Amino acid sequence: STRSFILNRPMYETSADLKREAAVIDEFCDIHKLEKQKLPFTQKIDFALVKKKKIVVFVEVKCRVFNISKYKTMFISLDKVQSARDLTALTGTKTLLLVCWSDVMGYIDFAEPFDVQLGGRTDRNDVQDFGVVAHYPINKFKLLGTSPIIRE
Repeated sequence: STRSFILNRPMYETSADLKREAAVIDEFCDIHKLEKQKLPFTQKIDFALVKKKKIVVFVEVKCRVFNISKYKTMFISLDKVQSARDLTALTGTKTLLLVCWSDVMGYIDFAEPFDVQLGGRTDRNDVQDFGVVAHYPINKFKLLGTSPIIRE
């Protein structure tokens, strides 16, 4: 199947996904006393977080439906890592990967070292979901309390 776009969003990003993403970024912003600005899909990163009208960090949010201890790494598309690192290089502002598992929330700087492998999702039969991925070690994530994920 081919990936289609609705309102500049990938078709796999459902309203439930957006609710979970909002709960996670809101919790992160509350903890760090920041305000969020959702970025357009074309920016490739989910949010700019702001303090006193200045962007202090960019954040990509991922939600997982299993506990943090299930895997030793968190993988993400190498394209996403490249976009994050390019954004940091151009702006001098960090870009974080914020992940919410079912039991805890944590983040890592996209600048951290990672292992490269072939991988991705196979459950949607979409060739776009498989490719070169970056594996960040779970033990390098900074943890932030419990999971704010909204259950449907």
